Amino acid sequence: MNPSKINNISVPFIKRNDIPIFFVIILILSSNLPKSYAQTSIKFAGVDTLIDKAIDLLYHQNYFKAIAICEEVIEKYPDNPMGYLGQAAVYHIIMLNYRVSLFDDKFDSLTTLAIKTGEQAIKKYRDDENAYFVLGAAYGFRGLNRIRKGQWFGAFRDGVRGVSNLMKAHEMDKTLYDVYYGLGLYYYWKSAKAKVLTFLRLMKDEREKGIEYLNIAIEKGKFSSTEAVFALIEIYFYEDRYEHALEAALSLKDRFAADPTWNYLTAKILVKLSRWEEARQHFNTLLNLLEASQFQANSYLAECHYGIAKCSYELGNHEIARNELHLAFELSRLWDKEKEIEGPLLDFDIVLQRMAKLNQELVNLANNK
Repeated sequence: MNPSKINNISVPFIKRNDIPIFFVIILILSSNLPKSYAQTSIKFAGVDTLIDKAIDLLYHQNYFKAIAICEEVIEKYPDNPMGYLGQAAVYHIIMLNYRVSLFDDKFDSLTTLAIKTGEQAIKKYRDDENAYFVLGAAYGFRGLNRIRKGQWFGAFRDGVRGVSNLMKAHEMDKTLYDVYYGLGLYYYWKSAKAKVLTFLRLMKDEREKGIEYLNIAIEKGKFSSTEAVFALIEIYFYEDRYEHALEAALSLKDRFAADPTWNYLTAKILVKLSRWEEARQHFNTLLNLLEASQFQANSYLAECHYGIAKCSYELGNHEIARNELHLAFELSRLWDKEKEIEGPLLDFDIVLQRMAKLNQELVNLANNK
């Protein structure tokens, strides 16, 4: 899976699922382990042989099975933060993959419990780097969601606490390679966003350090390597390095062909490369996945139809473009800002602007005939 020598990175709080999904994997794998081990550390041992099974469960959208298993872990180990964090991660993945805010309250409650039990865990296991790691991830995870909701002060406070605990875990064990994922996100996006966030402008540019750390997570991380690749895809897109973004995306194709976010990112990259037919195919696949889901976001469906319309227009299929754009406008009128969330690459207001521009181009074509 690891795309060799992929060079780039990201900060704890950006839009997509730059989420410690590896905690969910740990939770699922640990649910049948003896309780005695949990008495000495928050980390569960003997999980490596089951990793493939856990990844299949999560990355094939079997979300509620994962939630149920996490619930079992919470019942077995109520003082362990990983149960709460794992379940929160699954809910968050659902919300991001389908752009719905259905589980916001559950997510907030679970991350708060993860932080509470995590703070207790580092007092009980002061020499356990994994406890600091999980607590840092919990703070960062909650901060990510607070940024999405515009709760800037709370997000900043969570971010500081999250990074502090991740750095503590890193100091305690430099071979805890999954920590490099979270720190890589931090170093890259802190520096990348410094040009637009005044209070960050005097900080050192550490984008290359972030890139280096993400590559370490890709090459050596036990649970974070896949999410690190997803992070790099978005970073390459952000930096207009579309060929690199596509290379990273295609490295995940075998396992993520039925994943909504993967199809969306791949389609958007192909658009930037003017590979219109391939992009249209991915938008069509994405649309089918979304329409078959129990979770519906009209803005996301509208963006898919717009993507198909744009690709069709560039391919000279103007009638298809008009029909798809009409569907996009119809769905956009049903956009519910309270129940739907923004996508990872651009806000829906910008999508609406692009829809209006394409519509004008189609009108001009019709008028010039």
